[in-house]
Amino acid sequence: MMKSLELFYLKRYLKAPKRNLFRFSFVFMVLGIVLSVGILSAGLHLFQGYESTLKKLLLDSFAHISISSADSAMLSDEQSRSICKIAAQKEGVSSCAATLQFSLLAQNGAKIRAANLRAYGDSDAALYSRYVSKKDAKIKAGEVIVGHYLLEELGLSIGDTLSLNYPRLDRISPLGIPSSMYHYQIADAYRSGYYENDRSIVISTVEDARELMMLPQGYSKVELRLHDADDASDLARELIDQLGMNYIAIPWNLYAESLLRLVAMEKWMIFIVFSFLVLIAGINVISTVSTIIIDSRAEIAVLKTLGAGTSSIRRLFSFRVGIVGILSVVAGQIFGALLSWFVEKQGFYKLKGDVYFIDTLGAQITLENLMIIFMVSTALVFICIMIPLRHIERLQIIDIIRNKH
Repeated sequence: MMKSLELFYLKRYLKAPKRNLFRFSFVFMVLGIVLSVGILSAGLHLFQGYESTLKKLLLDSFAHISISSADSAMLSDEQSRSICKIAAQKEGVSSCAATLQFSLLAQNGAKIRAANLRAYGDSDAALYSRYVSKKDAKIKAGEVIVGHYLLEELGLSIGDTLSLNYPRLDRISPLGIPSSMYHYQIADAYRSGYYENDRSIVISTVEDARELMMLPQGYSKVELRLHDADDASDLARELIDQLGMNYIAIPWNLYAESLLRLVAMEKWMIFIVFSFLVLIAGINVISTVSTIIIDSRAEIAVLKTLGAGTSSIRRLFSFRVGIVGILSVVAGQIFGALLSWFVEKQGFYKLKGDVYFIDTLGAQITLENLMIIFMVSTALVFICIMIPLRHIERLQIIDIIRNKH
């Protein structure tokens, strides 16, 4: 009986939108929920995009598994081929490349910067070709590809000459530290979006790198890339068991997972802080529901006269405001998605790479985040709805009728 009565009043409420929905307090409540949920959604979408972009760039810029000699010695050509042969038999390995990698100094006149040289063979050009402008990214002898920000700091551009200085720390004498210096033509700029990599990387041929290091042969390490980078730790253990203790295998997450965990923690801290905006908007909800209760005292008196219990009346008012609250939350999520899309597409603000590691700002909308935002926002709205509804049981029918007359 009471469910039918509640449904009757609910339909009556919905059929009179001008009287109920378009009153100032209601509009103010809806705007508060939409804006707060929108800001909460945009913040979470943008931080989710930042986290995903950072992880992608880390995986693209560095090897998923690096295999090197346990005693820091150079790997011979035979050892490198043997490692790649064993790795190719493992499920999930997409590529294997023997590389030379060492630190040196990049110089242009009086400007000197620390750099990280990587040398790849001709067959491994696909490892860096996606981040250069030219379609034919294969490096020729005497050429190098230099990080975008490193070029800016040195004041160089494509076609200029770059000097590379390799200090020979293994040949220190009373006369000082000997070094070898060679000059290379800049063939292209490397820009991955990962700032630390773009401000330090120099890519050359293996032959040029060996000449610079005065190294007749050998490689620093073997780099493996996987179809699923999350399998790196397990696969690294398998490879060490098979290769023996003369080698070490370092998965990418050994040095990058702590950074990603920190970003994930910051993302949820931002979510918790922005959730207080919804709670602040809930003050408008409390005020609106209190106003509705005061304006609807006659209806409450009629319902109580007909035998309606306090719980039924609370349920009726919570339905009335709750429907609008839920629709406002959904509208806020739509507004947040549009806001995050605008922030992603705008071109007047970019992230500072030296602070945020990446220089691109993107958004990512996931179903999981949408559900979390909806549930948290809806729960906060309904909590604020229920707070003033506790006062309904204090209303006396006789007092209401006397005040009406």
